[in-house]
Amino acid sequence: MQVVLIAPFLMRFRLCANTFGGEVGRALREAVAEAVPGFSPQAEGPDSPLLFDYHMSTGGSRLSGKRTVGTVEVEGAGLLWCRFEPSGYCYVMQTVEVPDKGEMHRRERELVERVNPHIARWTEGVSERMLATGRVDPVDGAEMDPGRLLWWHRVLMDPPRGQEPGATRVYGVERKIHDDAHLRFGDGFTTLVRLPRHRINEVLEGVMAATSEWIAVDEANRLVSARMLRLNDTRWDRVADVDRQFTASLKLSKDLALREMVRLEESRYTVNAGAVVVDAAMERWAMERERGVLEVQLQSLRDILDFHRNMTQYRRDERRNRLLFVFTAIALFQSVLVWYDFAHESNNTLGPAARLTVVSTIAVLTVVVVVSSLAVRRRE
Repeated sequence: MQVVLIAPFLMRFRLCANTFGGEVGRALREAVAEAVPGFSPQAEGPDSPLLFDYHMSTGGSRLSGKRTVGTVEVEGAGLLWCRFEPSGYCYVMQTVEVPDKGEMHRRERELVERVNPHIARWTEGVSERMLATGRVDPVDGAEMDPGRLLWWHRVLMDPPRGQEPGATRVYGVERKIHDDAHLRFGDGFTTLVRLPRHRINEVLEGVMAATSEWIAVDEANRLVSARMLRLNDTRWDRVADVDRQFTASLKLSKDLALREMVRLEESRYTVNAGAVVVDAAMERWAMERERGVLEVQLQSLRDILDFHRNMTQYRRDERRNRLLFVFTAIALFQSVLVWYDFAHESNNTLGPAARLTVVSTIAVLTVVVVVSSLAVRRRE
């Protein structure tokens, strides 16, 4: 039974709101060449001065730059196919021949044991070089652990009777993929039946595209949840803390919006059988529901921040009004003293009657102004 083992791993950097164009892709290619000993890059694909774009699954994103794809020989594990993406989501893949599922799982454990130390070194080396460019951001800390294989997704090609797992046979989403060929997509497994060999690469591209989308949504949910938890530790009576949280949340929203733009732009390059795989994965993993939950969380985060900003502004206005009242009262007391001195000063050239008239007139005008202001405010 032929099985393709695919495992994602994460870098310590992510795309940020300042990431546009191909600079990140070029920097990533250089970083991988320096940090991964023995890496043999794959040809980048067709290019022509007559074509602005080309429609193929490995084209990458014009927003973030091209992926770096190639092979590397790992002692004890054999030849590994690797893909490093500007998003920080990376993959290793190996095709194995196994007699049954038991041998397949034994091979998986062996690969994890032998490859994980190399993954950790590659992650540190590539991430350090990418962060030094200033074109990406370090991870927030709420993401899944970087620098290790996260899980295996197994693509089984025409498995013999009795060897297809229940994840695809019973619970999988079935799609027609080519003429009389079809696939069944399940958690951790994809079964291909009668698929021509020249279509397999498209299926693998689809599996990785769907996995990247799942990781992106899961990571966004983690980041928003972590941001909400940090709001509980904020001193909302301090304007500087509120502004700091608002700025951090605004940056998070911008970064997530950019990643969504990159995902939508890259989806144009997932074609044919790969697009069928992505569609089946979205249904099996209920990604529309997960995206709905993410939107609710983002809106809740915005509502909480708006509420606290309004409350902070209200308290700030209240303190300002209190100070205005105090200063107004002080000015009023001083005015009373001035009036009293004016009314009783013996050296004044005006007579007592004239001085009393002046004081009475000012007092009446003051009362009229105050009453008029209160009446206008009440009408509003």
